[in-house]
Amino acid sequence: MSSASNRPVKQELMLGLIYPAVLGTILYQLVFTIAHVLREQYPLSSIIWTKWTLVVISVGFYVCDYLYIVLTKRYYWWSFLCDVVFLLAFYATVIAIDVDNPHNLPHNKVVLLCYFIFLLVYLLWDSYEFRTLPPGHERNFYRSVISWELSWLFVIGVFELVALLWANHLVISVLTIIILSVVTIWFGFLVSRMRKLI
Repeated sequence: MSSASNRPVKQELMLGLIYPAVLGTILYQLVFTIAHVLREQYPLSSIIWTKWTLVVISVGFYVCDYLYIVLTKRYYWWSFLCDVVFLLAFYATVIAIDVDNPHNLPHNKVVLLCYFIFLLVYLLWDSYEFRTLPPGHERNFYRSVISWELSWLFVIGVFELVALLWANHLVISVLTIIILSVVTIWFGFLVSRMRKLI
C-alpha cells in the first residue's frame, strides 16, 4: 500500500479529518442511547434492537467505505465530491434510523434510499475506473464490484417499491436488516480482495 504522504491532500483530508469526525458523531449518539437504556430510561425492546442492529450494519458499511478509500490508488477531485455525498447519505441514514426514539421503528424506506444512493455513487466511480484501466487483475476486480453494485441496486430498488406498499413495518425492518447485512458483508469481501491488488 502506498504511504499516506503519497496520497493527494483531498484524500488525506477525507480520511484523516472528515470521515473520523462523522463516525465519532454517530458513535457518540449510539453510546448516548445505550446509556439511556442502561439507566432504564428507554425500554429494551425489539424496536431498540432493530435500530441498534441497523446502526451496527451502517457503521460496518462505513468502515468498509473508509478502507475502500484508503486502498484507492487514484483519487480525483470528483472522488472527494462522491465522498461528501456518501457522508451526507450516511448521516441521513443514521437520522432515519432514529436511534434516540425508543417508541417507533426506523424509517426503513429512507434507510434503503440512502443505501441506493451509496451504491449509485459507487457505480459511477467504479464504472469510470473500469473504463480507464487496461485489461488485467485490477480491471477484473472493478468488473466484480460493478456486478455487486448493479445486483444490489436492483434488489434494493425492488424492495423499496415493495416496502412502499407493505403495511407490516416490523417485517420490513427485519428484511431491511437482512438485505443490508448481505450488502455489507459482500462489500467487506470486495475490500479484502482490493487489498490484495495493492
